Parts: sequence; C-alpha cells; structure tokens
Amino acid sequence: MEITIHLLKKLYFTLLALFIFINANAQYILTGVVKDSNQQPVPHCSIGIKNSKVGTVASSDGMFKLVIPDSLAQSPVIFSAVGFNDRQVVRSELKPGMLVTLKEKVFDMAEVVIKGNKMKEQLIGQRSRPMITFSRMFDKNVPSIEQGNIFEIYNQTVLKAYNFYIIPSSKYASITLKFNLYAVKNNLPDSNLLRKLITYRTTSVGWQKIDLAPYHLNFDGLDQIAVTLQLVDYVPDSSGNFSFGVSAKKTLAKDLLFRYQKQGNWETSAGTFIANLDIRYQKGGENLKRQGNSLADNSPDIAMLADYYQHRQESIKSGYGRNRGSYIDLGDARIYTEQYGKGEPLILLHGNNGSIADFYRQIPFFAKHFRVIAIDTRSQGRSSDLSEEPYSYDKFANDLHKVLTALDLKKVNIIGWSDGGNTALSFNLAHPDMVSKMVTIGANLYPSGVSDSLMASFKHQLLAKAPGQNPRLIQLMLAQPNMTPEQLQQIENPVLVVAGSNDVIKAEHTKLIAASIAKSQLEIVPNATHYVPFERPDYLNRLIFNFLALSFKKDK
Repeated sequence: MEITIHLLKKLYFTLLALFIFINANAQYILTGVVKDSNQQPVPHCSIGIKNSKVGTVASSDGMFKLVIPDSLAQSPVIFSAVGFNDRQVVRSELKPGMLVTLKEKVFDMAEVVIKGNKMKEQLIGQRSRPMITFSRMFDKNVPSIEQGNIFEIYNQTVLKAYNFYIIPSSKYASITLKFNLYAVKNNLPDSNLLRKLITYRTTSVGWQKIDLAPYHLNFDGLDQIAVTLQLVDYVPDSSGNFSFGVSAKKTLAKDLLFRYQKQGNWETSAGTFIANLDIRYQKGGENLKRQGNSLADNSPDIAMLADYYQHRQESIKSGYGRNRGSYIDLGDARIYTEQYGKGEPLILLHGNNGSIADFYRQIPFFAKHFRVIAIDTRSQGRSSDLSEEPYSYDKFANDLHKVLTALDLKKVNIIGWSDGGNTALSFNLAHPDMVSKMVTIGANLYPSGVSDSLMASFKHQLLAKAPGQNPRLIQLMLAQPNMTPEQLQQIENPVLVVAGSNDVIKAEHTKLIAASIAKSQLEIVPNATHYVPFERPDYLNRLIFNFLALSFKKDK
C-alpha cells in the first residue's frame, strides 16, 4: 500500500511538472542559448516553426525564448543564422534551458569579384520622401517580424549602401536592426545572400545609411534582390516610450513585403518603402528588366493615388463596411451588404478592388433621405467568390439582380463609382424596368476610355504577377467594358454622368456617354480626379441629391 502511494505521488509530481511546462494556457515556453561549434554565442539567430507565425530572434548573446502553442507542440523548431547551416530540432529534443549548437556553413565557391576599371554609380529606389506617406510600424514584442521590398539590379552589381527613412514620430533612445538580403523567386524573397551577420544601430530618425561596402556584396547574373529589416533590440526613450516605423508610399503594385518570422509565409501589400540602394555596376550590364513597379514620383497619377490611399485609410476608420451587415448567398459567391436609413432604395456600387467603406462620405448624408443599400462586389470587401471564370460587368450586374431579388426590391436608384458605374450601366441595359434613376461616377464604355498611362500600369501589374493581387480584377479593367453608344441609346431613365476635371477617364469619353443617353445630365466636377467622392464629397452629395429628388432641377 505504501509503495502504491509512493508511486502515485511520484506520478503526480511528474505530471504536475509536465503540466507546468505545457501550462494552463495550452502553450509551453522554450528557452536556451544558441552557440557555434567553438561554444561562442550566435547572435540574432532566427528561430521558428515552419509556415506559422510562431518565431523569435535570439539576443546578441544567443539567448532566446520561444512561446509555442499546444497546437504546434509536435512541430520541429528550426534555428537559422547567417553563416551557419540551419538546424531542425524535433519535439523530443526540446526542453527549457537547452543548448543549440549550429555548424558553420562551408561555402563551396569564392565570393563573386567584379573587375573593371570603370563602374557606373546609381541610386536604385526612392530617392526622396514625398509629401504623403504612411508608416510601416514594427512591433517591439515581435523581433522576428521582417519588412522590406524588392529592388531591380543590374547583371553585375556591387552594393555600397542601403538607405531608408525612419518616421520622425518614432520614439526611442536607440534601436538595433538586422539587415537581410535575399535572392528573388516568383516575386518573393528566396535564398539568403549574406555570409556575415549585418546589424545597424541608430539613435536618430529620418534618413539612415547602412554601409555595405565592408561586406563585399558583389553579384553577377541577378535581376532582383530583396532587402528586409528586423527590429532585434531597442532602448526606450527617457520617458519609457517606444515606437518605431519606416516610411512608405502607396503605389499601384503590391511591393511591400512582410512576414512574422523566418519560417513563416511572405505577405504583400500595396506600396514601397522610402528606401534605396547605392550601387556600382559594370559597364555593359546596364539593362534592367524593369524600372520598378511604381509610377514616377512626380506623375499626376501617383499624386492622385497618394490622396486616394489617404482617404482609404480614413474610410477604414469610419467603420462602414464592417458593421450592421448581412450576407446574401448566390451559390458561387456570398455578397455582403449594409443598409442605412429609410425611404426610396438607393444602391451604392464601389470601384475595382474597393469596398462599401469607400462611400464613407456619402452613406451618412444619403441615409437621412433614402434607404441606402451598400454592396461589396464579389471577391471584394467582405464578399466571397468561389467562381474561377474571368470577371465581367455583366456578371456583376447579374449578381446585383440576384441581391435585389433576395431583398424583394422592384425598382431602385443606383450610384455607381468607377467599376460600379460600369456595372450600373450593364444592369440598366439588362433590367431597365428596375432602375428609377442612375448616377455614374468615372464610368467608361471600353478600356481605351481610360488614360494610357494607367492602362500601361495595369498591364505591367498583370505581367509582373505580383503576389497578393487578384489578376481577374486587373484583367477586367484591361478587357472590359465593351458597351457601345448605340446600346446606351436604349436607356430611357434619367442618368447623371459625373467625372472629375482631372479624371483618368478621358474627357471626350465621358461626354460620349452623356451624349448617348437621352435623359442624361453631364457634370464635370472642378478640381477633382477619379476620386470625386473622396475629394469633393459635399459638392457631389448635393449634386446627386438634387438629381435624385428633383430630377434635373439643381440648386445653384
């Protein structure tokens, strides 16, 4: 009996120790130190579980702490450091206070040495900080986070320096960053190009320069490289505050790279860091595959986009597109809608790659007078899409018909912006008996009605196959719509045709749409671009209200 009690006590304390290790929060904490074969600490080693967000970075003395959720308890942990072979440690080897030894990597070929008496010099990337930027913040609690972007380089290139811009509102006494450099495959970072660890410490904000000359980063035959940064150490300011971010600007392409940790998956988003590479390159290797994914800094299109994305951020903060909504099941898609106000139904259709939130300056105004029904087009906003065939405005119009049928609406007013305007025209042609009045903002009849520079940018995006983009949405703008003036002549209900004075829709094209509809009213909004609902909301709202409420009588 005493033996049995003794064994039970022993089992109890064994299980208790195991329980503490795994802990009540369904996770366990792995701690230890990373060293080389000479038992010297390996600084800033990346540690993580493949294809997950679980990761960390060792300190400068090789110490680490990794919190592993119970759902990944059986997954191996991978240790990866510049100049060393990766090591995979299986679950049975993991324990608190463990020692992980990495073997030095043996390079089977000498460093590339580019010889030549005459080498040209160039800055590749963003040379100045534009007026409108946004911040890519780093999380002080997640040192494994990497952020950066891809640069086009010459076939024979020597890296001299990496320059980037820290937002002035950052707060710290000092920060230490880890510089990462990768080859590129399928538009994403691939193999590590560094042989030595590169860190950078600064106490200032604004422009920063990481001197790369001592590391002899010479490349022959590469078209692209990816540069990322990690925040591996920091000291708060005298008040105990800490925040750190790098400036970026919005572009048409999704060039911003992000991943939680080295073994995780890369994500992309629209924009590019305010950063550049100072390089030297060999004469005869001048040709770059492309000159970058963004528009020229001083082009009207990029200025327009900068303003657009500033409003897009405000629209997200408004809460529209994320509350009070419901879904309508179409079989191959679930369409998200939000309704506000009472009265005659007014449908809001957003533009390409947009959402309900884009009407954040219109919804509160029109909800006072109408039953506003805002719709996320399939695959956009919160609406899902299970189809695989190419998109068309006729298909979007058919979706709208199914939504209105599900809502038991017989006749509606429609405001369609950009692609939403194209969808509205298509719907009006297919279901004329269901439209009372319609407003199009920046609509077009065929692709050639859009500015040549913007169409060229769309083509580039499609060819680049940038990850994170929906190629069907880009292809839609390149191939459609294909309506004719003769078709528009069939529309009998009143239509207000709106465009900005500096719209990407060609002026003659907007006038053609208005001229082709018998009961049309043309309004070119002064001092506005394609984003009239953002730029001149009060003017536009009153214009549309007068049209809907009083037909062609307007307040002057």
